[in-house]
Amino acid sequence: MMRDGVDASTELPRDRLARAARELAGLRAAPGREALPIGIVVPVYNDWEAFRHLVQAIEAVCEAQNLTAEVIVVDDGSWQSGDETLRTIGDTAPRIHLRCATLVTNLGHQRAIAVGLTVAHAHAASYRAVIVMDGDGEDRPEHIPYLLETSAAHPDAIVCVRRGRRFEGARFALGYGLFKAFFLLGTGKTIDFGHYCVIPPRALARLVHSPALWSHFAATLLRSGLPLHRVRLDRGRRYAGRSSMNLTGLIRHGLNAIAVFEDVCLVRLLIALGLFSGGLVAALIAVVAIRFCTDMAVPGWATSAAGLLLVALLQAALLALASAAAHLNRRSLSEVVPAREAERFLVPRADPAQRMSHPVRQAAPEEAAPDEAPSQAATREEARWKAAS
Repeated sequence: MMRDGVDASTELPRDRLARAARELAGLRAAPGREALPIGIVVPVYNDWEAFRHLVQAIEAVCEAQNLTAEVIVVDDGSWQSGDETLRTIGDTAPRIHLRCATLVTNLGHQRAIAVGLTVAHAHAASYRAVIVMDGDGEDRPEHIPYLLETSAAHPDAIVCVRRGRRFEGARFALGYGLFKAFFLLGTGKTIDFGHYCVIPPRALARLVHSPALWSHFAATLLRSGLPLHRVRLDRGRRYAGRSSMNLTGLIRHGLNAIAVFEDVCLVRLLIALGLFSGGLVAALIAVVAIRFCTDMAVPGWATSAAGLLLVALLQAALLALASAAAHLNRRSLSEVVPAREAERFLVPRADPAQRMSHPVRQAAPEEAAPDEAPSQAATREEARWKAAS
């Protein structure tokens, strides 16, 4: 009998056992992976009303697709309390489990994502896939089923969302276009996607151990060397509130992305300065040749031209040396690795339902026991002070 193109009568027993083991492993692995929940990393800074609408939309998607999700909400040092929102979500979203990670201070959007991915990495084995999305609704939850299907078709790749139609103003669009142009000029790479993506759980280890993740998430994906599969989807509208991104924040965002490729930018800068210096040297040789080999020279012009060229050449050399020295100095400094440092920025907190409970007061070591006489306590205290002195 032929089975999968192999004659079973001539198949060795060892080969039959190996094939049966592979088939059983496939039957066991497929439904198990599909039954695992989705991990969703969402950074939030005071925008709890929009986050509530986002989770409601995710709950509707999970209900329609028979999915479960664990939302890792990273509170980026919000000064507005989100306890009531989290408590409401816990009561009204049965298919969603909240895992709260509260930062001791406002680290910014990119570092909040880095902390959230570190938390997800600690539970990577329990996730079918890990999704990163913003908490304002512009990353539409309705796209989650399509992204999961695309991720299943490309299991080794990170599925990144390229923006189709956007709803930001013309000023933001112009600034974002300039950022992409400068990024291409400085790095030679195109950054055409944002935070919305699906990450295979096994890829989290490489990301959270990359110091670049502390600076810029999308640029880290480009730098990681992991395969990226891009899909084009339209951006949604905010559920509530207004975006806190301004011109200063956009410039900082762009500089942080370019900083991920600092060494690449330095090499490209040195190449450009080398070409520029070569052009200056060629021009200087031409000035000298015209001055001494022809009668075309105007009195005094050769000295002025040569002086300007030498000054420009000296400035190019100083810029190259200063850039190289600064880069080498930064290479000697200790870098922040999210997998190692993220926990230092987390506030240990219980579930929302337990946060309002009063802590149990524990007696301090120096307090007297209930059955200890006052005189004995005083004697013990005096002896402790003498020992300390």
